[in-house]
Amino acid sequence: MMKSSQKGFRLLSLTCALALLVTMVAACSGSGGNGGNSPTTPNNTNATTKPEDNTNTGGDDANAPTVNLADVKGEVRVITPWGAGFGENFKKMFEDFNKDYPNVKVIYMEQTTADLAALIAAGETPDVISSNGLAIDLRKDNMIEDLTPYLNSSPDITPDLYYEPAYARSVDVDGSVWALPWHVDPNFALAYNNDVLEQYGFTEIPEVQSLQEFGDFLRKFWVTENGEQVMTTFSPHEVYGPFNSLITMSFLNGADASTFYNPSERKVSFNDPLIVEALDWIVNFKRENINDERMGKLNSTLPENTGRFSAGKSLMEPHVTPSLRGLLEQNADLQFAPMPAESLWIGGWSFSLTSVGKKENKDAAWALLKWMTSTKAGAESQQKHFGWISGIKDNPYLESEAKKDPVTASAFEVLKNAKKLPPTIPVDIGKEFDTKWAEVMAGTLEPKAFLDHMTTFTQALLDEQKP
Repeated sequence: MMKSSQKGFRLLSLTCALALLVTMVAACSGSGGNGGNSPTTPNNTNATTKPEDNTNTGGDDANAPTVNLADVKGEVRVITPWGAGFGENFKKMFEDFNKDYPNVKVIYMEQTTADLAALIAAGETPDVISSNGLAIDLRKDNMIEDLTPYLNSSPDITPDLYYEPAYARSVDVDGSVWALPWHVDPNFALAYNNDVLEQYGFTEIPEVQSLQEFGDFLRKFWVTENGEQVMTTFSPHEVYGPFNSLITMSFLNGADASTFYNPSERKVSFNDPLIVEALDWIVNFKRENINDERMGKLNSTLPENTGRFSAGKSLMEPHVTPSLRGLLEQNADLQFAPMPAESLWIGGWSFSLTSVGKKENKDAAWALLKWMTSTKAGAESQQKHFGWISGIKDNPYLESEAKKDPVTASAFEVLKNAKKLPPTIPVDIGKEFDTKWAEVMAGTLEPKAFLDHMTTFTQALLDEQKP
């Protein structure tokens, strides 16, 4: 329990900030459902284990200690940023979990992480929480547990089990592990119209190594005739919102998460030269190629409820995996390719154990967390019921689907090549960032002035949080 109402209010503010983070980072995008995957028989035998045969080795490692899973008992409450939004998806996944752990009752809470402080005050404490950017402050308030003791008792769970950036997002500078990666979001794969590509003299999407090369390629498809816009691509300033646009193009320019923010020193640097150059490129591309009046006229000619891409008036668009699948369902002739290699990054969500849950449920909570984040059965269940991809690398179901499904294949290709994480800045800057970004795109605020402002604005919020 929290020791004071003041700390409770502070936590509530922080959880609200995490809720806003959902709108900022593309990893939180996507839709529910099974993502178009067919309900095939699970490849992993754990997913269909009968209760009377319910033993395993504590994971997918045959050298780990044998555990009778039916002996694990308890009631586990799970809370996420999405609340009731994915309730049915989680229910189906927990049904799969109960095939392995028949005596663990899992309750998916309809509240969100923004309600955490109120839930604690009411005695409705969750046991497992999707923490992500909030983890920095949750651990300062002793709200989530360092998982090191649990990992020491589970030798099958090692950093090599996961995609490296996904594991790294929840590891402290001192090596403490505060969460395990459940979901990875490969940002970004491109859907493209091959007929448009060929129409303009290309046989494939070329490999590019820099912003300049990328811009040179894109400009070939921003075509006007007699003052009318007749062909386009995606707009570089609109890649799943302002923050994701800046991240993606800055990464292509050589930046990484540490360019934006140093977590050990709590120092932000939006005005780093690599970021300034990237935003200058974004703005110049818009000024030189994207005329709002021409675009308005083009959009007015499109069939109702149809975008430029679907209407064949745009070469390509970057998307998260569920959105790519939706596009493919509309047009079976679409092709897919990764964004330029340096721009690729891995988003997604991780889960933690709370320190406020009931002690008698700790073993059950750890069993659920471990199953969700580190087993092939959990990986398969997630992909079937959410259309999302697990953070573990050894994932037979993903590999099997990639052989027959072009969307999964493109996501898998991005995952194998993405080496970066988005910056996780533990303060709420979303409204200010979006407001000032709009001024930059309107031409009323210069890029460098915007980045200087965001550096000062964000650093002030960070300094206010210092103990």
